[in-house]
Amino acid sequence: MTQMDEFTTVSKQENMKTNNTSLNGKLLRWRHRLGRVVLPNSPSSSSIPFAEYLKWIAYTNFTPSYPLSIDIQTKSGCNARCSFCGVGRETNKLHGTMSDELFQKIIDEVMGYPHLLRLDPYLLNDPLVDKKMPQRLEYIARKKNKRSLPKVRITTNAGLLTEEMGYQLLQSEGLDEINFSFHSIIPEVYEKMMAPLKFERVMGNIIRFKEMWDRYKGKKPKLTVWTVKTLPVIQNLKNEKTYWKKLGIGFKARKLDNRANEDVEKQGFADREFVRVPFCVIPFWRAWIMWNGDMIMCCVDQERTNVLGNCQNRSVREVWNDPGYRELRQRWRTKELDGLLCNECKGT
Repeated sequence: MTQMDEFTTVSKQENMKTNNTSLNGKLLRWRHRLGRVVLPNSPSSSSIPFAEYLKWIAYTNFTPSYPLSIDIQTKSGCNARCSFCGVGRETNKLHGTMSDELFQKIIDEVMGYPHLLRLDPYLLNDPLVDKKMPQRLEYIARKKNKRSLPKVRITTNAGLLTEEMGYQLLQSEGLDEINFSFHSIIPEVYEKMMAPLKFERVMGNIIRFKEMWDRYKGKKPKLTVWTVKTLPVIQNLKNEKTYWKKLGIGFKARKLDNRANEDVEKQGFADREFVRVPFCVIPFWRAWIMWNGDMIMCCVDQERTNVLGNCQNRSVREVWNDPGYRELRQRWRTKELDGLLCNECKGT
């Protein structure tokens, strides 16, 4: 083979590689575009994403007279500063703890909703910063009175999951689910993502709790690890699934969104571009209550940009049907979002 023939062969191989790379890139982009249609970018996404379309059609036309899912912040604050989360970095934050009287007032009311699906006693915080969480769960359990609904769950980073706290959570028998927010089984990645938490300590908390859970004879909440699909997690996703499966704990990798915060986008954790969500079902079926009774529009409104009412001296149902909520829903129906935090909310 002459030198010219060798050069021609190499050039053809390089062109083929370039063409293949270009084709793969185009296929990925088309797959992403198709995915936005088939798997909608809704911040309210269910375990079956296409169901979001059905919820949008149903709830925008027949909005329930009370929320079907409610998140309650019993105490402000979080012991972690996750890289992809704005909690703890707010400029318009009110710190405090929900009084027993307000908590019980809310629970007494919402347990009378015949179709309440879910109740999460945390919001924009780690639930275990509230040392009274087990007692609050016991109160919920008494009012629930062995009904299957609503499902009660917490999501915690497990940094405060001491042996005593774990024992009390199980003894309360008020939980249907515990989700552990744990972002990477690679220690250095975990500690970068979830500073100032330490990998060994938190992993030890989870393993010890799982051992307690195995021995416990009463009602056992479902255990699942939730992780966000950042680039490091995506690259190690198969190992992540295998690791937690061996421990007997469920695993769920959730999409990364920007939490309506451009600083999250700038960190480069996503494997694709951020795109504004095309629709949002949240104002039509979910309610979010801060520790002081303020009802905000969703879980990414850390700055309390849109307080829709307060349920200290009014019912949750009354605020849910107030002009503030009705206006927010109508603006989503017509996609007139200028001036709303929703305009900055993006998924991947």
